[in-house]
Amino acid sequence: MQAEVRTSPPTGRNSGSSPTACPGSSETPDGQLDPPALATVLDAVLPERRSVVQDGGHFIGWAPMYWNIPRPQDLVMVGTAFQSIGLGLASAVGAARAVEDDRTLVLASGDGGFLMGLSDLESLIGAARSAIVVIYNDAAYGAEIHQYGSQGLAQKPMLIPEVDFSGVARALGAESAIIRSLADLAALTDWIDAGAHGTFVADCRITSSVRAPWLSEWMQASQAAKAAVAG
Repeated sequence: MQAEVRTSPPTGRNSGSSPTACPGSSETPDGQLDPPALATVLDAVLPERRSVVQDGGHFIGWAPMYWNIPRPQDLVMVGTAFQSIGLGLASAVGAARAVEDDRTLVLASGDGGFLMGLSDLESLIGAARSAIVVIYNDAAYGAEIHQYGSQGLAQKPMLIPEVDFSGVARALGAESAIIRSLADLAALTDWIDAGAHGTFVADCRITSSVRAPWLSEWMQASQAAKAAVAG
């Protein structure tokens, strides 16, 4: 699953600016999408007037690092606030009711957290005037893979069979597409150009070989703290 791990370079990007963001790579060991590259292109594709809700998981840095967030109130990091995964979809339902009519709600989630709240997808589809769901689908609990799998623990319990979230979304009434390459984002672009009405689910098949810089920093700090305690 993770024979080679590449740490994504840190970025100097703050919400609302992008001059120093690392654009990522078009090549990965397993041929899946590179998350920074995907996030960079998504920033250009997503409607400018956006309100972003985030679940929790390994992916949580990609939106704040690479997406323009128009206003402070346009980023709701529920996964960080509760230190949990699986709350993104339910939070998006509420946000869809509260967001202004001229804005598109964007939910960013991992596949593990999305599965935990999957029943709320039908509620989101019914509630949202305009919503885009971006699923960073690496067929795993990515944070656990990088934190614990990298220490030699068995990774099998951390893996998730690859789920066709696009098919589930279509069955519930949303527009959707499996995104295996950056070119596949044309389906999302076409939906936005047609008016961005309803809900679109982008099932993005990303690599597990890229470790987010925030997680690398946390792991290093944790190891340093343990070493200090040990004397």
